[in-house]
Amino acid sequence: DSENDVDGDGLCTADDICVEDALNDGDSDDICDSVDSCLNDADNDQDSDNMCTADDSCPIDYFNDGDSDDLCANEDECPVDGENDWDSDNTCSDDDVCPHDAANDFDSDEICGDIDSCPEDPENDADSDSTCHPTDVCPLDYGNDADSDEICGNVDSCPLDAGNDIDSDGLCANNDACNVDPENDIDSDGICAPLDPCTHDYDNDFDEDGICGDVDSCPFDAANDGDSDFVCDDVDSCLADPANDEDSDNVCTADDVCPNDPLNDADSDDVCDSVDSCLDDAENDQDSDFTCTTNDECPTDALNDADSDSICDGIDSCLDDGENDADGDGLCTADDVCPYDALNDDDSDIICDSVDSCLNDSENDVD
Repeated sequence: DSENDVDGDGLCTADDICVEDALNDGDSDDICDSVDSCLNDADNDQDSDNMCTADDSCPIDYFNDGDSDDLCANEDECPVDGENDWDSDNTCSDDDVCPHDAANDFDSDEICGDIDSCPEDPENDADSDSTCHPTDVCPLDYGNDADSDEICGNVDSCPLDAGNDIDSDGLCANNDACNVDPENDIDSDGICAPLDPCTHDYDNDFDEDGICGDVDSCPFDAANDGDSDFVCDDVDSCLADPANDEDSDNVCTADDVCPNDPLNDADSDDVCDSVDSCLDDAENDQDSDFTCTTNDECPTDALNDADSDSICDGIDSCLDDGENDADGDGLCTADDVCPYDALNDDDSDIICDSVDSCLNDSENDVD
């Protein structure tokens, strides 16, 4: 041994496994201390982090507690997760899309629960009513069934009308002036059904006869054509006259002395023309000869000049005497013994002068 136990360990070179190592591989790593980079480190920087065990806080952790959670990787379930699966979802943060959300974006809206204002609402309060699904009974209705009809506004035909257009007129109550009147005050009288006593009558039974104008034959006549002349009283010129001044004399029957006589007894004989046998004859066939004055040559002579002397009996001085005292002696034929002898047998020969061959000869040529 030329160096004579150079390391002073009592072993000569031939018997010394580590000739320059007095401890002869003190850490038993089969590397003599003279060439051992990590003395007293049997594993010789096991994690290859260039730090020997004596100086290595994590001797088998290359990154030496890389996530700074005071747990070496060999003891750390999440070696690169400083919060060590903070949300306890059994997924370390390096693989966890939502490291602080155990449900890992439960509603799949790509917003993790810890920063999601509505963690169970995929539309994130779509109606902006500050109430998230599933708490929000109407997730798409800001008013949350404002009319309380158990139909959400987004599918409610009338979102502000609990009756949902109860009168079926196509107008929701909040916009319907007559919300229980399907015809919406069709008569425009400002009164909706059912409060309108006459729904199709603007005047609401104007004549107060208990019949609405739309079905009233005479909407402005309470008597409804009292005289049954098919003319309503409000326009009937002759009330209570079913014939309506039948004779057109502008005098209604009630005041017309001759309702069927337009001239109203023109001849003033107190007999109306409709029953007057002698029109224009005030005396009405005074002589009762069945011939009216206008056609009676002798209106006061019932026999109408019976003796045909062209002198009516009423002024005929010789009735039944066609020649009317032909001899002018003042004696009519019926009383005149000599109707053609004005002196009436002046010579008293019992021969009328008109046939007496000897006038003024009482003996008539006695010889």
